[in-house]
Parts: sequence; structure tokens; C-alpha cells
Amino acid sequence: MIKVNNLTKTFKGNSFIKSKSLVLDNVSLHIKKGITLGLIGESGCGKSTLGRAILKLLPCNSGEIYFDGNNITKYSSRDMIDLRKNMQIIFQHPDTSLNPSKTILFSLLEPILIHNLMDKNEAIEKIKEFLQYVHLKEEILSRYPHQISGGQIQRIALIRALLLKPKFIVLDEATSMLDVSVQAQIIQLLKKIQEEFGITYLFISHDLDLVTAFCDEIAVMNSGKIIEVGKNYDVYNNPQHDYTKKLIHTFKKFKD
Repeated sequence: MIKVNNLTKTFKGNSFIKSKSLVLDNVSLHIKKGITLGLIGESGCGKSTLGRAILKLLPCNSGEIYFDGNNITKYSSRDMIDLRKNMQIIFQHPDTSLNPSKTILFSLLEPILIHNLMDKNEAIEKIKEFLQYVHLKEEILSRYPHQISGGQIQRIALIRALLLKPKFIVLDEATSMLDVSVQAQIIQLLKKIQEEFGITYLFISHDLDLVTAFCDEIAVMNSGKIIEVGKNYDVYNNPQHDYTKKLIHTFKKFKD
């Protein structure tokens, strides 16, 4: 589904820091169709930047990005419009991507109407179907983002992505702000959605236990580089790279 070859990204300095910062350092990564790849690493290592770069939400200095067999490296913003419905992202704080002055119904309708997928009445019926799917009541449609819980907001973010029938979703710390019980519900929902719709996930997280349980494969990132990739339990129980060993040891020690 996703193939990234030698992706490099630098951020320019500012008036205080003149030098450039290398955030992605010749990153190469493959994500197989229909699986969940977990991306782990310390804060600031480039995980979120890589997720956004794959979706072409950030320009890169060099390298190639392939989506579903197509080289999209040089796609312009206009070229990406039709592709956007196939590549979605759910953020750590999804409420920030909802218009606080608009109802939940508006936020769910907006992407459908932008992509001209169906008329408004059809869209509302489809939204109601998905509400049942994620165990939310129709009354939530008249509410505003600040009037619903974090777990409900994540479900709304999922619905909004699913309405576009995406092939690939980046989940950027999408469960980290939820309490354990709600987190478990969202994870089960994500698994169910993947089984029924065949969606490929990139799951960015700092929770090694969650990544190991939820993901099929794990990629470890350090200082802008992918240093190890393998099956979930292989990486967790038998890490090969010294950094991965240190990362897992630190996590287990902190957990204890």
C-alpha cells in the first residue's frame, strides 16, 4: 500500500536558530496492504513528520513516495485532491480538526460534499448508519465539539474518515489522550473496521504494549531514521538494534 524510498526532510531555522534541522534522514519504509504498522520512538524522532510526509501534508527535500503502486512524489496539491479521500489521518487531538462553531453534523457532511461523493440527504442517511456502527446516538449530530467527550470525538473522527472510504489511515497518537477503558473500545473498533473494510493503518504511538498488541509489524525510529522493522512480538521480545533494546527496557522499567 505504501512504499517510501530515501525520504529526507529538513526544517529551516528561525531568527534564533540559523541552522537547518534534519528530521527525516533517508527513510525507507514499506507498509503492506491490509495490515497495521506501528511506528515507535522517542518524542521528536520524526514519527509524526513521517506520517504527514507520506500523506503529502508536508513537502520533502528528496526521496519517493508510492501509494497503492502509484508514484505520488511529484503530485501537486491539485493532483492530490482526488487522492485525499483515500488517504486520511486521525490526530491525537481530533477536536482541533473540527470547527468549534459548527455542529457535529456539519463536520461530518463537509468532506462528503467537498468530494461530491453523494447528495446531502444520502450523506445524512450514511452518517446515521455509521453512528450505529460506532455506538453513538443520532442526537450527537446537533451538538458542538466542546459538548461531547474525548471518546465520542474519536468516534466522530473515525466516521468522518470512513465516510470517504479510505484505503489508508494514519493514526497519530490517536488513543493517547483517552483513558484506558475508552482506549480499549477504540482499539477494538479500529480492528473491526479494518477487518470489514480492509483498511491499512500506520499507528504512531509511544505505548509499546499497545503497539505490540494492536499492530502486525513494528518500525522503530530514532533521530529521523528507521533502524529496525519486524513482526510485532519479534521486535518487542527479541529486539536486534541496541537503541530498540534500550527503548523497550526503559518502557518496561517505567511501567513497573
